[in-house]
Amino acid sequence: MKKLICTFVLVLIVHCSLLIENCSAQPGSWSEQNSGVTATLTSVWSVDASNVWVCGYLGTVLKSANGGTNWTNLTGNGIPTTVSLISICGFPSGNTNALVAGYTGTNTWVWKTTNGGTNWTQVFAQTGGFINAVWMTSATNGFMMGDPVGSRWSLWKTTNGGTNWDSTGMYLPQTGTETGYNNSMICAPPYIWFGTNNTKIYFSSNNGANWITQITTGEANSFSIWFHPLMQNGQGLFGGANLFQTTNNGINWTALTSMGSGSFGGITSTPLLTSDNLVQPVWYVRSSNLIYYSANFGANWSIDYTNPATTTSYRHISMAYPGRGIWVVGTLGKITYHMPLMGIGKIGSEIPVNYNLHQNYPNPFNPATKIKFDIQKSVVNSQYSEVTLKVFDILGKEIQTLVNEQLQPGTYEVTFEASQLTSGVYLYKLMTDGFSETKRMLLIK
Repeated sequence: MKKLICTFVLVLIVHCSLLIENCSAQPGSWSEQNSGVTATLTSVWSVDASNVWVCGYLGTVLKSANGGTNWTNLTGNGIPTTVSLISICGFPSGNTNALVAGYTGTNTWVWKTTNGGTNWTQVFAQTGGFINAVWMTSATNGFMMGDPVGSRWSLWKTTNGGTNWDSTGMYLPQTGTETGYNNSMICAPPYIWFGTNNTKIYFSSNNGANWITQITTGEANSFSIWFHPLMQNGQGLFGGANLFQTTNNGINWTALTSMGSGSFGGITSTPLLTSDNLVQPVWYVRSSNLIYYSANFGANWSIDYTNPATTTSYRHISMAYPGRGIWVVGTLGKITYHMPLMGIGKIGSEIPVNYNLHQNYPNPFNPATKIKFDIQKSVVNSQYSEVTLKVFDILGKEIQTLVNEQLQPGTYEVTFEASQLTSGVYLYKLMTDGFSETKRMLLIK
């Protein structure tokens, strides 16, 4: 059976002209979700912060419409439970259409649903093949990659929403006995990358019509590949036994010695808004059962989360399409969720007369609300104030830290996203320079 290696999921193209190299944004919080199954989960695809698809062994298909608070088991709706599913893809918009690829022995298939997983129809079959990844770039266009069959890579495209697949004009010969890895592909039209076990990454700049090799000198395996949503910067990472970075779309790859060695089988990132209203990327890498993060493109890394269940292991990591939320799936039905901070926006240039915490808006809210606060000139430091903004439940249990950094005087606004929380009253508290204020807010679902 093929070893499953986790990678990344969908790229969001964000138009932005500036990138912060160093940042003070906090990474957010992690929590465990109940999948309701014990099968090994191998792939997760989040259409947005609410609609998420998961697949796994024993023909397992799960879906959530509320960010993973609840999971619906769609197993057995047209997909044999003898099939090991290894790659799932939701369509870029909506929550009804999806594709999933799997295999049994030396046969591989792809199924499609148009009614939210209630029914699945087989749309592709190949003897002696192994589809590693499937990716829809629009409601009609998509691409999938599989291990070589007959000395050529199994590359396919669709122009009718995954109903039919064609390999015409997609010829790429196999070199030696090279193969790929599950979900080791990323599509950002017209760019496509996919990983191999042959000291190379294959790259196309024209939707698969032509291919070039990007040499990964010193690293045989490219288990996972990820390019940041700010595509004009050409920033990307790939993971094997070591972690590598590029700033020119993979033309050159450089080892990140700061990360050390391991098995880097999953990469993603999420864009955050800084206090200067600039978009910054926060990068996440999975190695074993640890999740690392970096806010400065790999110059420094910190452990952000450790899988608390030693009997399980992670297999795949995915970013939500708008960059709000990350899911990690693995053995024994493991699903771990990351709720990122939305970032802090400075919305006023005048220096406030007093410290002030405003009432959140909207209130009541579902699932997100904005919290505004004023920071006057610090009595401790002439330039910056140490600011903390936290959310608690009605019993005083800390839920999330929204702000924990040094801020210049001004008026700021931060978004609190509560899709993973239950309805009820929550408290938010601002603390800075001896000032403290708490207000209530109401989440209604």
